[in-house]
Amino acid sequence: MENNIAKLEMYEVVCKCGHVGKSHYVKISFPVKARSRKEAARIARELPRVKHDHKDAILDVCRIDQNRYVELTERNKRDPYLHCSCVQDQNLIDISDRLLAERKVTSCGTRKKKSGRDFFCSKRRIRNAKKYMNHYYIFYERIDMPA
Repeated sequence: MENNIAKLEMYEVVCKCGHVGKSHYVKISFPVKARSRKEAARIARELPRVKHDHKDAILDVCRIDQNRYVELTERNKRDPYLHCSCVQDQNLIDISDRLLAERKVTSCGTRKKKSGRDFFCSKRRIRNAKKYMNHYYIFYERIDMPA
């Protein structure tokens, strides 16, 4: 266990944070402990407030020392934007000076995976094929059953 902890290095990951609109973001630096830069970026992408679905959500990753790590941790503890729990809390604080305009909205799409081909009944596309098929067969089983 101690060997795994000793191998972790400290990184500063600069991310695009959201909940301020599709065309804007707030730039925030997060301190992260990880084995590599790639792992640090993966960990930071899953943090709350980071724009998860954007390809360019991670702006920069660099190695830091213990003093910078503690400094970033303290700064993030004092940041009211990171402690908002709802839209009303966020509206009470003024973050207009921290908002940056998104050059181009580059989202990876939704996190929900599409299940391959579309399903059609006649020429009408069925959105939830599994649900449709369950109801369809139940309906026709009742009709075909002898009384």
